Amino acid sequence: MIEASAAVRINASPATIWSYLEGFETLWEESNPDHDGTWVVMDPKKPLRDGLRFYQREFVGPIKGMIKADLRDVVTEDRFSWIGTCTYTLPPLPLAFTVEEGGTMELEQTDGKTRLSHRVWARIPPTVLGKVAEKGLSLFGDLEREAYEHTLVELEYFKEIIENNAKN
Repeated sequence: MIEASAAVRINASPATIWSYLEGFETLWEESNPDHDGTWVVMDPKKPLRDGLRFYQREFVGPIKGMIKADLRDVVTEDRFSWIGTCTYTLPPLPLAFTVEEGGTMELEQTDGKTRLSHRVWARIPPTVLGKVAEKGLSLFGDLEREAYEHTLVELEYFKEIIENNAKN
């Protein structure tokens, strides 16, 4: 199991932050240069709600993945979780493997600011291919550190655009 959690404090209300988090195809896509396409495959695309399905293509360290996920446990202006599967490839190898992934985004207001956190996790299957993939990936770096840094980049992006827009 790979787990990582990152958080930032944003000088804005949970309602303001939530309105930015709803921009899956725009703001989420822009939040990290490792993203390579984000699609909400349901209409309407907003608001965030249980069952909302999205796809995202991204890099985490040296590996490229395609996530297919659904939102769960959505509590407006408080939290949401996502869970799905991600098929990863490790160029230039012709191997592909699928893992279960998920995350929980939470907003907590304290001292006039809001703490925005995102905990992400991945379960590599206990199959022979899964064990080989996990061992091989560990040779390319620290996957938990890569997941943490990827998540932190996204949160810092939201902090920057929200606080900069508040100044204007």
